[in-house]
Amino acid sequence: MLQKFYILTVLLVFTTGSTTFAFNADNSEQISLRNAVEQALANNLNLVLQREDVKIAEGATLSAEGKFDLTFDANTSAKSDELTPVYPGGAEHEDTGLWGAKVSKLFSTGTAVSLGWNNSYYESDALGLLMNPSYRTGVTLGLSQSLLKGFGQEVQTAQIRASQKQQEAASFQVNSQAANLTAQVKRAYWRLFFAWQDIKVQELSLTLAKKLLEETDAKISAGKMAPVEIYQPQSEVARREEQLISAERAIGAAEDELKLLLNSDKWFTTFKPTDQPATEPIRLELPTILENALKNRPDVKAADLYTQAAEIERKSAKDNTRPDLALQGSVGITGTDDKYGDSVDNGFSSPDTPWQIGLTFSMPLANSVAKGYYQQASARFNRAKTSAELLRQQIRQTVRTTIRDVELAIKALEATRKTSLATRKRLEAEQAKFDSGRSTTLDVLIAQAAYSQALSKENFTNITYANTLAELDRIQGLVTFSSSR
Repeated sequence: MLQKFYILTVLLVFTTGSTTFAFNADNSEQISLRNAVEQALANNLNLVLQREDVKIAEGATLSAEGKFDLTFDANTSAKSDELTPVYPGGAEHEDTGLWGAKVSKLFSTGTAVSLGWNNSYYESDALGLLMNPSYRTGVTLGLSQSLLKGFGQEVQTAQIRASQKQQEAASFQVNSQAANLTAQVKRAYWRLFFAWQDIKVQELSLTLAKKLLEETDAKISAGKMAPVEIYQPQSEVARREEQLISAERAIGAAEDELKLLLNSDKWFTTFKPTDQPATEPIRLELPTILENALKNRPDVKAADLYTQAAEIERKSAKDNTRPDLALQGSVGITGTDDKYGDSVDNGFSSPDTPWQIGLTFSMPLANSVAKGYYQQASARFNRAKTSAELLRQQIRQTVRTTIRDVELAIKALEATRKTSLATRKRLEAEQAKFDSGRSTTLDVLIAQAAYSQALSKENFTNITYANTLAELDRIQGLVTFSSSR
């Protein structure tokens, strides 16, 4: 009998293949941990949203670079006036027109250059005009250079550099989200794996209870036990059937969680994990893991980049508190005649050469707007800097906590194995005593329950250890596709 019981236990518990429990057997799919992680990285909606943030940041960089785009402007207008002469021979009617085009560009030094083509037309009924109508056409080169606010390449490119930092930070945030998602998928995968294992344990528990019920009934029929002894194993069989139903429900809940992370559309397909959790102890070195986390974690890199971007914006806001002083100048060639074509020829053959140079100064007396922006930019910089330091503090704490969890999980692996072995031997002993009439059904049922709980605990400890390894990868910003290390 003892040998028969041992063989039954081996077949039901230690078989690593598919369970005999039929849960949507006609519509099931095996899934590996790598496949689950890859599906999540490709399809998870939160990760999709995070990637859109990168595109938004790319758009902001492109928009900032547009400050230095070559710009083309064109204009045309016409005007006609009916006038009352204010002197003899004065105009009673005047027609004017303007048309032209200009290209302009701002350079990273703060120098603005423009090249314009300008045309004008004038016709009047006034007496004494040398040309009527008259056309004026010309080309003008204009230049403006900021001398205080906005002077220099560092200031002019500040928004571009800040946007580039934010874009790079957004990319690192995607990597950080990917590492977090990978850990979530692993936890969900192992939860589903445990749920399938627990089905086996509950089936074993129910099988043992039914076996004891049959043996009790046989002893009652043989007159070796009182008829009332049948009720205890009967009630235990009913209770363990309820536990099996609960285990079935746990599979569905764990499966739904995994499918949600994978953004899977296979809601009517049963997922069966194929991978086994790692149970080999690993060697931990706190300084190395902490250094990896602080150096390589994408969210730390992103936090530093956001701080750098905020510092650039703070310096730019500080520059905007300065007065505005600009050197402006222009030079051109023009031609005038009573025919448009002749005015163009004159502009090149015998041109007039107008030029202009000057300074423009501007300073808001209170300058509240610029000062307010600078205060906000300074606060954002201090906030970003403090947030980065807080993140590092949290990482130091999380690393220490995770390493302790891994070490405790390693200890628990051995402890639960020993407990499983001890409770199995106890059950075998109680079964042997029951067969010889030296033990009660209650004693056997208690031993069965202790063994089932020990098996479940051992399985759960294996999953806990696998989850701590997943967390160990996450805190270092790693994306891995297996449970082994």
